[in-house]
Amino acid sequence: MKRLAILPLLLTFGVVHADDHTNSTPVIAQIYECSLNENVTPADVVALGSGEFKNFVTKNKLNMNSYLWEAVAINAPYDGPDLRWVNYFPTWKDQSSADQLWRKKATKVQEKIYELVTCKKPFFFPMRGVAQPPRAQEKPVITMVCNLNDGKSIEDAMAYRIGINEVARKLTNVQIGSALFTPGIGLSTGWDYVAMVTGTHDGMAAVMDTVRDGSLAAASSSAGLKNPATCVTDLHRSHMMVHNQN
Repeated sequence: MKRLAILPLLLTFGVVHADDHTNSTPVIAQIYECSLNENVTPADVVALGSGEFKNFVTKNKLNMNSYLWEAVAINAPYDGPDLRWVNYFPTWKDQSSADQLWRKKATKVQEKIYELVTCKKPFFFPMRGVAQPPRAQEKPVITMVCNLNDGKSIEDAMAYRIGINEVARKLTNVQIGSALFTPGIGLSTGWDYVAMVTGTHDGMAAVMDTVRDGSLAAASSSAGLKNPATCVTDLHRSHMMVHNQN
């Protein structure tokens, strides 16, 4: 089994909201793709993450947040993992401090994690925050793996995400969070960016209904918004385990 060292992926919102996406200042995040061991459920992993793992983080004053993304409906080639363990740090200094403490002091917690899941090495990505979602213990997370159309840039994608998020907010009158990942270290081919949208169960259902009935497309067209990329949409269920940063 791979060592579950605390290594990051890059995000770009100024404080560590871990599934809370606001601000465009870079922060550090990490994603591990994991498979459940025999007779283990996602709830078992969440219980450990929000129990002993959280206690370790709190006791050692680690500057980080952690979430578990449970796979719900994922397109190939990213449909293999049962879940993704996601850690966020405000800076590389915070990540480095956490990594050193984790390797020195977390042997018992690591062993308990290994009993539940088998994980690959992490990926590292930059991510830009668009809008902050409401805080919730469990949230649907939609990710859109995108390739930019000819002549379009990541700045065009960011402007579109800001615009479409505002249109959705006006249509539904609910708070929806959004962010944008760009290629980083370990997984940087086959896509230009990943857009992420998240909120409460009711809020996300409201937004998805605007997609279903065509009202979001109509309002977006009226606002002059056009998607600069071709995307494939996936769905996770995000579980909050550690939330030390706001």
